[in-house]
Amino acid sequence: MTQTPVVVLCGFLGSGKTTLLRRWRRDEAVCDAAVIVHDLSDFGLDAELLASEGRAPARGRLQDRVAALHGIHARGQLHASVGRALDDIAALDPPAPVVLCESTGAARPWPLIEALTQDARFSLRHFIVTVDALNLHRDFADGRILSGQAAAPGDAALRRAAGVLAEQMAFASVIVLTKIDTVPRSVVDAQVRTLQKLQPSAAIGLSAHGGLLLPKLEGTPAPDLSQLGDRARELGVTEDASTADDVEAIVLRDPRPFHPERLYRACQNKLGTGLYRTKGFVWLASRPGDVLLWQQAGSQIALELRGLWRAELVHDPDGTLLPEEIEGLKARLEAEHPVFGDRHNELTLIGLRADREAFFDALTEALCTDAEVEAWQNGATFSDPWPTSVHRIE
Repeated sequence: MTQTPVVVLCGFLGSGKTTLLRRWRRDEAVCDAAVIVHDLSDFGLDAELLASEGRAPARGRLQDRVAALHGIHARGQLHASVGRALDDIAALDPPAPVVLCESTGAARPWPLIEALTQDARFSLRHFIVTVDALNLHRDFADGRILSGQAAAPGDAALRRAAGVLAEQMAFASVIVLTKIDTVPRSVVDAQVRTLQKLQPSAAIGLSAHGGLLLPKLEGTPAPDLSQLGDRARELGVTEDASTADDVEAIVLRDPRPFHPERLYRACQNKLGTGLYRTKGFVWLASRPGDVLLWQQAGSQIALELRGLWRAELVHDPDGTLLPEEIEGLKARLEAEHPVFGDRHNELTLIGLRADREAFFDALTEALCTDAEVEAWQNGATFSDPWPTSVHRIE
C-alpha cells in the first residue's frame, strides 16, 4: 500500500512555522497538499492565513484542503480530531501528495506523532522543529542552556520555554534555524555546532524569511517510529497531554481602534517573558484603512499590511471600483458595526497566566475611549510612534 507522507512543523511559539509553511505552499510541487493546523487558540488565525483567500475553515473540519484543529481539537480531542481529518484527506480527489501539519508552539511532540501516525494510509516523513536564532541567542545562550552546557535561566518563564523546546527537539529529524538574518553569521555557526551536539541524528537547515524549501530536505531519512517511541519512554513523556499544561491562550476581541501611542507604551512596559506569543488582526485609529496582521514573539513585534478594510474600500480610495462593486461592498457592510464597519481587533495571547493576563489588561486599556472614538469620527489625528515604512518580503 502506498502511504501519503506527513511532514510535521513543530517549534516553540513564534519561531517561524507559519512563515515557512506559507512559503512552501507557493511551491507548485505541493500545491495540492493537505494541511492540518494544530492551534492552541480558539481563534484559528494560522488556519485562516493558510486557507484559500484567507477564509477561516470550520473548526475541527477539513475545508479547502485545510483542517483547522484549534481550541479543544488541539488539546483533549486531538487524537480523534486528527483521525477524522486523515480520513477526509484520504478521500480527496485529486489525492494529496503530502500532508503538511503545523503544530502549536506549545505542542508535546509524542502525542502529536501518535495522532498523525494512527492511520496506516499515512507515514511520518519529517518531524521538523523550527528554532528562532535570535531567541536562541538572547534567551538560551545559543542553545547551550538546552544542552546543559550553560546554567538554566533564572527567569521561570524562560526555564519553562527551554523545557518545551528541548522536548520538541528530542524528537526532531530536521531542525530549521530560522531568522538567521537577525544575528551575525558567527553566532549562527556556533548555534549549529551546539544543535548538532544536542540532536546529532537531525539534519540542520538554515532559513531567513521562510527561504528553506521543502524539496531541499528530500535526501534526509524519515524518522523511525519505533526509535521515537523508545525515546518517549526513556524521557518519560508518553502521557496523553498534547500541549504544555501551563501554557494557555486567551483571545481579545473588540471593534474599537487601538490608540497607537498607548498600544506602543503597553508593548514597551507590559511584555513579560511569560507572554510567549500574540497574533491576530488589529487596527489603529491613526491608520483606519489598514488591515494589520500582528505577530509578537518574545520582544519581537511585526506588523504585516494585509490590505484594506471593506469600510475603507467602499470609499474607492484609488478610484478603480465599478459602481456595482461599491454597491456590493455597501451591502456586505450593512451587517457590520454601525460605526467601525468590518474593522475589528482579534488577538490571541499565549503564555503563562500572570504575564498573559497582564498584557490582556494593558491591551484593553490601550483601546480608544468613547471620547476618543468620537474625536476619531470628527477627523482628529492621533500620535503614532509605530514605523511607517513598508518592507516587502517575497
